[in-house]
Amino acid sequence: MIQKLSTKLQVHLSIPGVEKLKKVTFSNVVENPEEAEIIKLGEIMTELDQDGTLLDGVIITSQSRVTKN
Repeated sequence: MIQKLSTKLQVHLSIPGVEKLKKVTFSNVVENPEEAEIIKLGEIMTELDQDGTLLDGVIITSQSRVTKN
């Protein structure tokens, strides 16, 4: 049996003058989020950060448990 545990989003932001990407994690998001909603969240995060910050991408991580019945 497959049991859904959680879905996590990790927004990657590119900040001018900084080599490494800034990572912002959101835990326990809804199952199967829509692509447009994910992009919208990333764009909101760029607006909340410093000027010139760009959205690099978003990683979706889903966890499930498989048990033997």
